[in-house]
Amino acid sequence: MQKHESTPEVEVTTQSNTHTVTTYILLAIVILQGFFNIYLLTGNSVPLPASTGIDALGVKKALLELEYEKVGGKENYDLISKATLMQMQEQIPQIKQFVESQGGTTTTTPTTPAAMQSLDQAKMEEILSTAALEGNANADIVAIEYSDMECPFCVRQYHQTKLQESLVSKYGDKVAFAFKNNRGVNHDGTEAKAIGALCAKKVGGNESYVKFYRNVMDGTTTDGAIYPVAKLADAAKVAGVDVAKWQSCYDAKETAAQFQAETTEANSFGLGGTPGTIIINKKTGKYATVEWAYPLATFYEKIDALMQ
Repeated sequence: MQKHESTPEVEVTTQSNTHTVTTYILLAIVILQGFFNIYLLTGNSVPLPASTGIDALGVKKALLELEYEKVGGKENYDLISKATLMQMQEQIPQIKQFVESQGGTTTTTPTTPAAMQSLDQAKMEEILSTAALEGNANADIVAIEYSDMECPFCVRQYHQTKLQESLVSKYGDKVAFAFKNNRGVNHDGTEAKAIGALCAKKVGGNESYVKFYRNVMDGTTTDGAIYPVAKLADAAKVAGVDVAKWQSCYDAKETAAQFQAETTEANSFGLGGTPGTIIINKKTGKYATVEWAYPLATFYEKIDALMQ
């Protein structure tokens, strides 16, 4: 692996680190608790000593009846349980990645896809045609991040890794950057914010799109603050678009199809998790991907390999 003499470091306060670690520890506890609850409520039990006089099976059945009542019946409960389990399974790899990035260890070592694959010209042009490039539009290397404006790891990459700024710092005008949208885990405001950003682009162009998503990300922090969906019109004002036209586009969800297209595009490269990044050499058509929020050294290694 090639070593880089200068890797940009981001200053983070002790308090911010503490909040971040605490947030993900709590998230891990919630997920484990969820798994345990599903374990108990799907036919399993924890043996109790006979001396307690407690009918564990009876208690379990009573709990199940209460859960069914809350959601309108067993059929709804089964659907919700299945959806919850699927979401938990999606979040586990992100928690593992976070633990490793903080210097911890897990039983699984994440990997990134192979460094050298190729795109045909038509596919490359299709991807780039919808990318709002930041930096030198004529750069040979383009890094496209597929992100979710409410994903904690995307927020961390934006505020701490500062991927776009770090690439400019290291490579200057040799590398361009673009932010695209990916449904990912689908947080509460994921769709609304993606549609809002793409409406800013539709109404005001690429520059407005960049201002919009950056304003939302600036208002979403690593210590848990989330930019409110109710204030997206304010982000449109900051983006400098005609707010009435933006609101009409947003209310009608005119850019929902583009949001889905970008999500599908990310998935086609194995970037189902967020953030996920594809790095393309426009001259050769070769590309590499980075799934999840890896350290800058991973991005530098793949870019350097593509430049050779």
